[in-house]
Amino acid sequence: MKTWHDAVIDGITRLTKEKKSYLFSRQEIISQQLDQITREAQSVGETPAQTLSRVLQELRDERLVEFSDNQGNYISFINSVKIEDEDLPETAIDVAIKNQKLNFGEIPTGEIVMQIRQRKGQQRLRFWTLNNYQSQCALCDVKNPSLLVAAHLASWADFPEARGDLTNMVCLCRWHDPLIEYGIISFTDNYEILKKSTDSSFLNKLLQETKTYHKPLEMPLASEYLEIHRQRTGFE
Repeated sequence: MKTWHDAVIDGITRLTKEKKSYLFSRQEIISQQLDQITREAQSVGETPAQTLSRVLQELRDERLVEFSDNQGNYISFINSVKIEDEDLPETAIDVAIKNQKLNFGEIPTGEIVMQIRQRKGQQRLRFWTLNNYQSQCALCDVKNPSLLVAAHLASWADFPEARGDLTNMVCLCRWHDPLIEYGIISFTDNYEILKKSTDSSFLNKLLQETKTYHKPLEMPLASEYLEIHRQRTGFE
């Protein structure tokens, strides 16, 4: 016998697999899965739909599901959301990003549809990275969106599991971005700035002006990614 908790998880898994979608509604679970859920839990009761609602709230608390819009529809995080699998609406992509559940995979050559879906996910990731840093470079006062990039600390190629993680993303201007990318600047776990000297007077002036990491509204850079960046760029 399964608990209601486990039976609902299995019901959501079956439903989303059959739909080939991460999105579902409470009504879909009731109409397509509730009978099997109650059989597996061996507990029908007088109000199984209310029990289902309670368990869905528990799963939200555990970040296994979340509302995907303001219409009461859900997105499943029982498995990480692979952006290439489905043409998700922006609202659902945004929820996956905020819950650190959006994954970007490798795209075979010629898969145009998957490329379009991945670009859509990258655009939303850029939006939320800039939003997190209030559309300002984390290392200076540049605020022009056309001069800002959403940069990864743990590189896209080497750490695919971190591609959609906002705690791996930092908003940088087009001058500071290569300094981070090529290891002239890094950070301690306390966000103090680490620097390497260069033979360029221009870069040295820029480094002198680079004094403070402007922390984001939420989801600051994670220590694991800071350590990865320091190791990659020779600061450790």
